Amino acid sequence: MVVTFVEVLAGLGMFLFGMLYMEAALKNAAGIRFKTWVKNSTSSTFRALLTGVGATALLQSSSVVTLMTLSFVSTSLMSLRAGIAVIFGSNLGTTITAWMVATIGFKLQIETFAIPVVGLGGLILVGSSGHKHLGNLGKILIGFGLLFLGLDVMKTAIETFANNIDLSHYTHYPLAVFVLIGFILTALIQSSSAATAIILSALYAHILSFEQSAAMIIGSNIGTTVTAMLGAIGDIPDKKRAAAAHLLFNFITAILAFLLIEPLTHFVLVRLSLAHDPTTALALFHTLFNTLGVVILTPFIGLLSQWLEKRFMHEVSLPTKYIHKVDATLPETALIALRDEVSLLFLKSIKYTLLIANIKPGDLLNKHMDMADLIDGNALSIDFDHPKSYDIIKAIEFSIARFSSTLAQQHLTPEQSQHLDTLLTATRECVYATKILKDVKNNMDEFAQNTNPTLTHTYNDIRRNLAYIIAIFEDFIEEKIDETTQDEKFMKAMEENHRILKETTLLVNQKGINEKTVVSLLNTNQSVEIASNALREAAKAVTLQLDFDMETD
Repeated sequence: MVVTFVEVLAGLGMFLFGMLYMEAALKNAAGIRFKTWVKNSTSSTFRALLTGVGATALLQSSSVVTLMTLSFVSTSLMSLRAGIAVIFGSNLGTTITAWMVATIGFKLQIETFAIPVVGLGGLILVGSSGHKHLGNLGKILIGFGLLFLGLDVMKTAIETFANNIDLSHYTHYPLAVFVLIGFILTALIQSSSAATAIILSALYAHILSFEQSAAMIIGSNIGTTVTAMLGAIGDIPDKKRAAAAHLLFNFITAILAFLLIEPLTHFVLVRLSLAHDPTTALALFHTLFNTLGVVILTPFIGLLSQWLEKRFMHEVSLPTKYIHKVDATLPETALIALRDEVSLLFLKSIKYTLLIANIKPGDLLNKHMDMADLIDGNALSIDFDHPKSYDIIKAIEFSIARFSSTLAQQHLTPEQSQHLDTLLTATRECVYATKILKDVKNNMDEFAQNTNPTLTHTYNDIRRNLAYIIAIFEDFIEEKIDETTQDEKFMKAMEENHRILKETTLLVNQKGINEKTVVSLLNTNQSVEIASNALREAAKAVTLQLDFDMETD
């Protein structure tokens, strides 16, 4: 008995390894085009449903498709409504595994095809050095073969187990108990496909009756939501909403299936004459009740998405706006979110810069005031918590660094790696600019409060030139000017900065201006120049990424 149990575990382990190995290879082989297809194939609820079915059937993993969908929803590349439809379809697509196991695993001599498939896959993998697509094909074949070899070991061990136990002890248990067993089994091994294979093997070995197996399949359908629910704990609202939609669909579908278990059993066994082929009948039962759930619940997707939008709101204020909503292990959506986050960081940085210079950001960025009016209209010092604002910018930098570290560990294309490096450069330059400027806020405030006209004139020249430089960056990012024009204007601004520097050195010993004040002016002007150069590099990096995304979308 112990030996048999060990054999069952060994078969299960081989099955799981084969399935996960094949899943990983399929995920790599799918590539960007596949994910783009998933993203773009959700223009209607029906298309989104079909996409969920097709993507899950191709990848052999509803969890991968669900994760992909969550990222698209989080970055607004897919609406929550479309995402729910894809998840509904994914639940139907996952029944393909039951059909594979029932039709291939129990109808053919597994050794006659599985071992050659593993061998062929191994030969392809060994001979595919430098050929990514061939390597993925080899891995897919190895995983496929091992999956069925594991199934064969498990099936044979369970048959042996069945010959040594008295099944009459289990016939009196109510079907609800088998639903619970199916749920626990799936929740423990974290794989509905593996649970389905075990249930089909038990049915094939006559350990379970058809109705008991059907009840366990229903429980397994609920158990498959545990992974998503655990993954959503403490995570972003959209991920929680999608996980909740997954749970509601599977739970409601399970209730319907349990209530209709007798008529559905009669339909597949008697009406369709599949009593002699119970494994195929169980696969059909699995498909039928999931199809029933899709048909009944699909009309309510709109209402469900509206209801979920009002749930799982953020309780904790986060420094980031985009990257905390996506999974860093999915490069396509992660890079889009990162680009948006860095663009927002750049905007925060130039707003911070203007506030340091005692200029209201809205006067320049929204009202586009004339430079003379801008300086005259912002004569007083602006009281804002600049240490706290700087800390927020640093917190964003830390979040971006942590997010990028995970992203960099994924399988990135050369273009994606370059994209990531450029965004990190922009982040560093933004934070460096704010770090330089935060130390001159006190100087700026002292200059604003002084009554010496010469000092006020120099102070306003520094602020005017800084505002002019930021206006150049804004025009460049909004594509009002090209890079050459930006460089020309920036060089003129730097020449103005040097003029201010020379004039400042001549202020020593003028009435009311001492050496300490001149040094403060010189330090402030130098800080403005250093920060301006850093922001210039950041602006170029941000613009490069906007162009990059326009080319690749």
